[in-house]
Amino acid sequence: MKHFAALCHLLMLTLFLLPSQASALAVEATGQAPYQNEDPGLSRQQALQRAMEQASIRASAWLSGSRQARNGVLEIDTLRLNTLGKVSNVRVIDEQIKGGQISVTIIADVDIAQGCKDSLPETAYRKSLAITHFPLENPADASNGHLQDIQQGFATLLAYELRQSSTFAALDAGSLNIIGDPTRAPVRLLPEGTLTTLLHNSEQHQVQYLVSGVIRSLAPHHATGPREPNVLIDLYRQTDLEKRYHQRDFVLDLFIHDAFTGALKHQQRYHMSADWNADSHAKVGFGTPEFWRQPFGQQLRAVIRAVSNDIQLQLTCEPFTARITRTRDKEVWISAGSLDGLKPGDRLSVYRRLTHYDSQMRPEYELINTEHSLTLTRTQPTLARGTLEVDSETLNIQQDDIVIAH
Repeated sequence: MKHFAALCHLLMLTLFLLPSQASALAVEATGQAPYQNEDPGLSRQQALQRAMEQASIRASAWLSGSRQARNGVLEIDTLRLNTLGKVSNVRVIDEQIKGGQISVTIIADVDIAQGCKDSLPETAYRKSLAITHFPLENPADASNGHLQDIQQGFATLLAYELRQSSTFAALDAGSLNIIGDPTRAPVRLLPEGTLTTLLHNSEQHQVQYLVSGVIRSLAPHHATGPREPNVLIDLYRQTDLEKRYHQRDFVLDLFIHDAFTGALKHQQRYHMSADWNADSHAKVGFGTPEFWRQPFGQQLRAVIRAVSNDIQLQLTCEPFTARITRTRDKEVWISAGSLDGLKPGDRLSVYRRLTHYDSQMRPEYELINTEHSLTLTRTQPTLARGTLEVDSETLNIQQDDIVIAH
């Protein structure tokens, strides 16, 4: 637990992020330019401009391509470039002069607005999601470096990254494991008990989406089986120029489930390899200063940013949804309010949520449009009240039915 506490303490330092614009990708990019001793300012400006151009290209590729890792670095696999909006909130995180070249590395926010209502900060509703436990498929992988806390700590870091977008409310639910058996994940539909666990005794935990995943591998490329420390062998491995003993993998399968129906909306795999230079017997721990000094830790930060970006791309233009919590005549109360961007006068479509059971008595959920709207009359921070054109009993509207803003 002390490692996990250190992780939380280091959140602000390790992610190198400032609050982002709504609907913006946080992109890391590097630009280079010839270094001129007579005008170093111009050289730096040219390198900075090229880094910003590269950030825009990478963001474009996120919108229209796929990602993979090459030589331990997350790269773009397919490029079908489209020009995006402005690059903003540029932060220089590294600057080097070597071999007559100046290299500037930045993290910048790139607008990803695609025309839907929720891509615009002034009209966006704030979607809610819970980042749950990321179990290890092979727990023994974490023994090298004592990284067991990554299962909960990864959720903490990802929730923090997502909260940088003002249109996403990301709950750190890293202690909640909805996966069950990691070897059989993902499941097409989550059981109803899983959906209600997170919401138990707490209205503020009402969420639209459940984000989970399985860490398929943390394995080193060269297994370090149990043995007595050997100074000569350890020294050889530390100085091995081919790095056969230093690389380790990080393979993650990400799942996004709809919290109202339990349906699997999206899944994606991430694969990264990078150097792990710590002694195999060292109790480094996930999220410690020593962990982030490792090339593996630095590359993992880029993976977390990539996962956050992809979640935003998948969910930004999805409709805003909220639960109905109470009905009385024509009045209806819902589990969202002004903190979610709702205001009096907003009109939301009303849906019935029906439960069916298959031959194995497994529940399946269906949303039926009542063809009626709820007009909000009063909003509070976490709840709102509105009126229907007809009596709620006529439509058979009940608690746990939902409203959707299209």
